[in-house]
Amino acid sequence: MKFSKILLLIPLVLISDDSILSELKQKEFNIDFQKSDVESKKLKDSWINPINMSYSYTKSDQYGLDQENRSFRIIVDQPIFKSGGIYFAIKYAQANKIFSHLSIKEQKKELIATAINLLYNYNKTKLLLKKQKYMIKNSKIDVLRKKEQYLSGIIDSSFLDQAILAKNQNELKYIELKSTLEDILKSFRDISDKDPNTLKMPRFTLIKRSDFLRENISIKKAKEDERVKRYFKNMTIARYLPSLSLTASYNTQEITGSFYMPPGKESFKDYGFKITMPLFDINSFRNIESTKLDYLKSKLLTQDMKRAEINRYKNVLRKLRLIDKKIELTKEDISLYEKLYKDTKEKFEAGEKTVYDIETMKNSLEARKLDIKIYQIEKQMALLELYKRVENGKI
Repeated sequence: MKFSKILLLIPLVLISDDSILSELKQKEFNIDFQKSDVESKKLKDSWINPINMSYSYTKSDQYGLDQENRSFRIIVDQPIFKSGGIYFAIKYAQANKIFSHLSIKEQKKELIATAINLLYNYNKTKLLLKKQKYMIKNSKIDVLRKKEQYLSGIIDSSFLDQAILAKNQNELKYIELKSTLEDILKSFRDISDKDPNTLKMPRFTLIKRSDFLRENISIKKAKEDERVKRYFKNMTIARYLPSLSLTASYNTQEITGSFYMPPGKESFKDYGFKITMPLFDINSFRNIESTKLDYLKSKLLTQDMKRAEINRYKNVLRKLRLIDKKIELTKEDISLYEKLYKDTKEKFEAGEKTVYDIETMKNSLEARKLDIKIYQIEKQMALLELYKRVENGKI
């Protein structure tokens, strides 16, 4: 059991390592995380009201007098109890921060997985190019054979035409694969500074279904969104319940030249508390009902996400089984070609086969060996679909 967990950790380290991404991409994600932290702190302290300051100066010549009035105030109006609203506001901010971080992690892992997938495709396409070279060699040999047979009158020109057409199609496919390789390289360089020719491909092992579901980042995100919606519902309800606030102010006033008041300057302080509660809001029950429905929907979305991820896991298992069947069939073909290649060389030495026959068998054998490597890469690409959904370093 312990050994299997170690096996599972190795590929997780590979996929969670953002070194495959370009420095610019890494900096972008770092800024996203920093902004998420700042927004979370803003939400967490949003219940704390600002301390306001005001200063006013007026000058008037009413009644022929030179009147001046200077006023300065510092005002505090701070709620200290909102029927649970403050507590739920803090919890909402904390849950929202976790949700935001998970969202950024999901985006980052998706981009890392894209880079790894491009790396797999790059190496797979290089193998396909090697295989295509063997196919071209065989098609050229077939053209030479058909040409000799045609000139000897054994076959008519249609067979030669078909062989030439097959050769041209193989050569065109090789050119298309070269173009595909360039496209993959361009896409890889858009998100990575690494050289795919020197970068080692990560290797994954099958993760347990229970571990996949427990550490699935999409399911975690859905659960956190459920918490966000629950706290927001509670905050909305608290808006329509009693709220207790402390109030205080410091005031200074200076008056000169007033017709009604003698000149002078005074300072005074006042403080107290107030209780507020909305008596009537036509949309209060609708607002509460709306947030309740959002919360209920989020619970359903969590269940739906879990079902989707279970189906994803099953789908990857089916893909792996099909690829394994391809590998087994290819291994059988390789065994057959190895025997045919050996028998052909013996018959060539006996003068019963030509050098063309030996080359054809050898090329077919090498092409099938490359198929094994191609299928192994396809297995890794299928497993990548699971590992990109798992949060870093938790298993």
